Amino acid sequence: MTTVFSFVFPFLLMMALCQRVMILLGKRPTGWILTAILASVSVLTVILPISGLTAGRWLISLYADPSIPLTALLFSWVLKNAFQVNLLDVSAIRTAQVFSLLAGAALYPMALGVGAFDPYPAGWHFSWLFVILLGVTLVMLFLKNRFSVVLMATILAYNLHLLESGNLWDYMVDPILVLVAIAGLIARMVTA
Repeated sequence: MTTVFSFVFPFLLMMALCQRVMILLGKRPTGWILTAILASVSVLTVILPISGLTAGRWLISLYADPSIPLTALLFSWVLKNAFQVNLLDVSAIRTAQVFSLLAGAALYPMALGVGAFDPYPAGWHFSWLFVILLGVTLVMLFLKNRFSVVLMATILAYNLHLLESGNLWDYMVDPILVLVAIAGLIARMVTA
């Protein structure tokens, strides 16, 4: 199951790239037929063998375990371009940005040796990290924020061991997600 799921992010990334090229060419990448064509091109590209590995596995070898929230944000973007459906609304995206920034600020400096406490080992088993994630998920559900569904998917993916990593932190946050969150928050402040 882990190997199959590892193709999801490269496929979505290729779909997003194809859609972006269509937008740059002045065409809207919407509709079932065009989406099916772009999906077929994306699948063929991802499974294309290059030096004994598929293109999708090459990407994963360069960037292992993209987090579930990053995958969900990419899926939401692809779905919006394809069918004009907002899976994650503006509130959910802002929540994802803040959550990612806070999780990254809690994990990365301390994991790199800033301070005496390293929170990364807490992700290897049931711990305070799981309790905090569950609490945040319940609060988001109570507030009817769509990001709660992403957090539930994160917990489910962790329980199903969909990523190659067995650490909950890797399911919740990754460096690219933190950079995307920072860029999104800066863009929002500049436009406001």
